[in-house]
Amino acid sequence: MECSYTLSESEVVKALQLHGRGTNKTLIVLAVLGIALILLGMFTKFKFIGFGGAIGGLVGYFVTMFLITPFNAKRQFKENRSLRGELTISFSDEEVGFKAETGESKLSWSDIHKWKLGGGMYLLYITSNMFHMVPLRALENENELSSLLLKHVGPQKV
Repeated sequence: MECSYTLSESEVVKALQLHGRGTNKTLIVLAVLGIALILLGMFTKFKFIGFGGAIGGLVGYFVTMFLITPFNAKRQFKENRSLRGELTISFSDEEVGFKAETGESKLSWSDIHKWKLGGGMYLLYITSNMFHMVPLRALENENELSSLLLKHVGPQKV
């Protein structure tokens, strides 16, 4: 299977927000921490610390996700020519190939250590912070890519 696409600025923003969101485990830990801070504020004399910490954490998360991340993603999109050009990705049982104006690479499935799907975008991770973006709109058969990822990489890391 092979497909070509050009990423839009909004798709790059969505991809970086999906990446920055964290895993469900991370979100659960943050929620438990927030609840603990609220309880600290309710039942101790440290009301300012408890409520302030919970509110500050919540505001900080949303500022990061909806202001800082989109700003940085838009800047990267403008600065990185390879994000704006046409990309071609090919999948087989042996490897994944990426081709752009700026270069070409082939990865065996074992080089992809995790993947995420959300916001109309697949993220194929080659390290914990480096990933390839594949929009759903570019795929003729989304199920084929999902099947290959499940077979060769394992279940999605949510």
